[in-house]
Amino acid sequence: MLWNILGAAGVSALIMLLIWALRGLLLTPVRPGEGIEITVRLDVSGDAAALEGCVASLEWLRANGTLPCVLEVRAHGLSSSAASVLSALERSERIVLVEE
Repeated sequence: MLWNILGAAGVSALIMLLIWALRGLLLTPVRPGEGIEITVRLDVSGDAAALEGCVASLEWLRANGTLPCVLEVRAHGLSSSAASVLSALERSERIVLVEE
């Protein structure tokens, strides 16, 4: 009985290790070469309800080293609420606001 429990725990640990390794392969970091800078441009218009979530997701990738990039945002006719979110993100230096 003890060997069955230990065997099941060992198999479970191996399966979890395999899943962890596969997850790591899915999030392989982007490694730009020397003299290369990656820029992610977001074109935002209208209400842009998902703007803060989108920037937070890209920030997460940037913070853990998966996507070393500069976040550029170009605004096209934003609502007042989206403009306030955009200005708050710019003040916190999470994005670079690009004027057209």
